[in-house]
Amino acid sequence: MLGVGLLVGLGRRLVAQVAADTGLLPAGYYRHRVLAALEEEDFEAVLRYLPWAGDPVLTQVVILRLRLLRARHEQRREVCRQALDHAGTPPQQARLQEVLAAEARAAALLRAYEGRAKGLLPRPSKDKQRESGASSPTRRTHG
Repeated sequence: MLGVGLLVGLGRRLVAQVAADTGLLPAGYYRHRVLAALEEEDFEAVLRYLPWAGDPVLTQVVILRLRLLRARHEQRREVCRQALDHAGTPPQQARLQEVLAAEARAAALLRAYEGRAKGLLPRPSKDKQRESGASSPTRRTHG
């Protein structure tokens, strides 16, 4: 009996993996995959499953996470630049240049991921744009 259960479980995982890349599974499955990939910071997988999740809020969370990571890399770049100004020996300068280049590549990659994620956000319809443009906020006075 253990062998049959093992085979069924293995078959289910295999079918799920093949079906996952087709977009045929329920949106909840893809939300789960996005969150698992986000936890592991596997942004290629996040962006692979995010369109099928169909969740604009989750997309915004991904964009926020990408922006926070990019800001961290930008801070590291600034620290490296400042350290480079005070680095004395050529090996120290070379190592800081390497780190600076790696941080620049990481920030550029995160920026590209952010752009791809932004492209998944739903565009507001023309009717919604007219409604938001037509109704201007009014100031209330309390008296």
